[in-house]
Amino acid sequence: MSSEPTFIIDSMHGNLCRWLRILGYDSQYWEGKDEELIEIASKTGRIIVTSDVDLHRAASTKGLRSCLLQYRDIETNLAEVAKYISREFSLPIEAFLKPRITRCSLCNGLLSPELEGIWRCSSCGQRFWIGSHWRNILRTLRRAYIAASKIEGT
Repeated sequence: MSSEPTFIIDSMHGNLCRWLRILGYDSQYWEGKDEELIEIASKTGRIIVTSDVDLHRAASTKGLRSCLLQYRDIETNLAEVAKYISREFSLPIEAFLKPRITRCSLCNGLLSPELEGIWRCSSCGQRFWIGSHWRNILRTLRRAYIAASKIEGT
């Protein structure tokens, strides 16, 4: 098992994929067939994130790691993934939910510092900075942390 979790997110959870990238995790968004998603996860070791019970069951049958989401809101989805990673990687939930400015939330490319407080994606060229939106990001992550403490198995 690698030291850093990587993800492949099914097409029902594009928003969650963006949030996992904000947290600094290599997260691939997948709109193709389930069989191909399973093949990619098998070859790359990515964790499948889905709310599709059949996809989750197929992945688990093949011995692949799969996080089955049961809720729809972003805070609870982040909490569910955080709980899963906490169990599988022994990574504290608080550490998992700490944003790192390392990945492009649009394309998953790596970010490089451009100027003080400004980062540029090495793949798509998008620029990022900590602006007024950052307060909303941190608020969502705090809510996810609270939600994680309420999910069974804590």
